[in-house]
Amino acid sequence: MVARHYALTEEEMALDQRAVVRHASVAELMGKLPQLPEDFSFGADIDEAHRVLLESHATREERQAALLRWLGSSQPCLFARLAAKEARGLNASKGLSFDIVWLDDDDIERGEEHLRTVIQQGRMAWKDRAERGDTSAFLIVFNSRRLAYAVPGDELVELSLRLAGLYLVEVPRIAADSVYTEAVPLRDNEGRPGLFKASTQLFYSSAHLMRNHDRRVPGGLLFSVVSPGHYARSLVLRGLADDHEKAVEFVRLTAHRSIGNGGFHHPGRLSSSWHNPPPGSCPAGESTRVRSRFIDPDLFSATYQPDVLVPREVMSDGVPRLSEHRPEDIWNALHLEYISTKPAPPGDPDFGWFNEMPIDDCAKYHNPWPPRQAENSREFNY
Repeated sequence: MVARHYALTEEEMALDQRAVVRHASVAELMGKLPQLPEDFSFGADIDEAHRVLLESHATREERQAALLRWLGSSQPCLFARLAAKEARGLNASKGLSFDIVWLDDDDIERGEEHLRTVIQQGRMAWKDRAERGDTSAFLIVFNSRRLAYAVPGDELVELSLRLAGLYLVEVPRIAADSVYTEAVPLRDNEGRPGLFKASTQLFYSSAHLMRNHDRRVPGGLLFSVVSPGHYARSLVLRGLADDHEKAVEFVRLTAHRSIGNGGFHHPGRLSSSWHNPPPGSCPAGESTRVRSRFIDPDLFSATYQPDVLVPREVMSDGVPRLSEHRPEDIWNALHLEYISTKPAPPGDPDFGWFNEMPIDDCAKYHNPWPPRQAENSREFNY
């Protein structure tokens, strides 16, 4: 018998490698992360935060405070800035707050079952508070030097997928390049429970200077969950907004102002998102700080789909964007049209964002919304 020899294709090798990855532990995947040089600068703001967040003698409370200080000043998303200022009172936070699950290297060494348990306990506790209208946002923070210094690439992508699976346990396997929405409970003023959709997003330190520079965050890696519709409704229930229409308008304006608000500590102040001028789409790099009458109120552009949880191509791209974005990177038909009080029927992709899904009491921890594979088109909606 003559042995036959053949070379694996790149796709076959990638599939084979991912099969190996599925059997590795989180700690093993962490150990395989290629590392940036020790003297790598993430920008003055993150370097300063790392003096606490990556300091072995700092307490968890000190690290958490350092992250919140950074979020309150250097995070482009204005919802995150508001939530980070909860300790300064309602005028500063506008009634928005985070619940936080904090995990470090010691937690990672204890294994996946420990990580999953801590995350799910925190997730349920957050939903208990959200049901009362006390919180509309959730952070899962993996505070680790190895994560902070991880080189963008396939290794970081695979680890991110694994960590996301410890959070979204209702999904059999987390896929790259997909949108995953969370479900957040809230009781109305008559005690009836409902669910609101929430976005789930990933931030990590080594996004610094990459095409998704605005996803940079100090300390490692975190998942951010925010329900804008839950927040709007809770403002009314807590007497912080006169009516639902005004609350939704505040949310819409806050989301609108977050677009083009990035580029912090980038040498060219290159934001990863920008407003589109009407009609048509905005060329990459065009100034975003223009009067509202010159910009599209609904459509905007970005160098990634903001609600894709783990974007493989984006996170594998280790080429810095120092002066301009590449046209092939751009999603030029992203929209804010879902931020509306207009009723959406069940089955409509907008159902659940600002008009809640009625549920029974036993379903408050349930997440009924399936993932969606992202498409770079005007028609994509979720």
